[in-house]
Amino acid sequence: MATDRTPRAPHEQYRLADVPVDDAWVRKNNESLAEVRRLQWSAGILGAVVLAAGIGVLLYSDLAAWGWFVAGMAGVFAVGCLAMIGYIPRKMGSMAHTYATSELVPAIVAEVRPRGLTLLALVDRAVDRSAGSLPTLAVRSCEKIPGHDVRVGERVPCVAVVGNRSARGGDNLYQFISPMPVAWATPDTDVLRRLVKEIPAGEWETLRQNRDRVEEVSTSPANLLPLD
Repeated sequence: MATDRTPRAPHEQYRLADVPVDDAWVRKNNESLAEVRRLQWSAGILGAVVLAAGIGVLLYSDLAAWGWFVAGMAGVFAVGCLAMIGYIPRKMGSMAHTYATSELVPAIVAEVRPRGLTLLALVDRAVDRSAGSLPTLAVRSCEKIPGHDVRVGERVPCVAVVGNRSARGGDNLYQFISPMPVAWATPDTDVLRRLVKEIPAGEWETLRQNRDRVEEVSTSPANLLPLD
């Protein structure tokens, strides 16, 4: 019987980075963690609102059977929301593990805005590289990237945070890829310079040549645009 031999975790085919993760620095600067905290707050607030609404319906119904039913359903939904508060960070894992097991990829500052910037990254959507690579452009909006100049063309080494393989993994594609700057993990600029050099010059040149395609990538499904 045939089996799926496609690797399901970062693998020796991938280019991994040696990143000394500073936990205090991560908590202060990593915008992915800030997004997780916002999701946790949203889940908690939604759960509390739904539970309160369920209790309100129950009291309005004078404890009628239908009121108990609605309140019970609200309670189940609220418990699910509250469970997400703990599930989201467990699913994401530690930042040290994420940086250690995510592929090192190049990104450049493609746009500078009054309140942030846009990164354009070159990633590979293929899960199993023995079946061929699928070079793809990806974008990410950031507020700031410490240790880097805020100018168009600035080279920003990142790791590619991936997930959500489609069709139960049968098509060998990642459906979600988000570049996460190494600068969010460490204040050591020597590390940033070292990782810039570890990425082949040809990949940086590919990004430079495609820098004006940011809007095209941003409007593509999942912010991923395959390169021909």
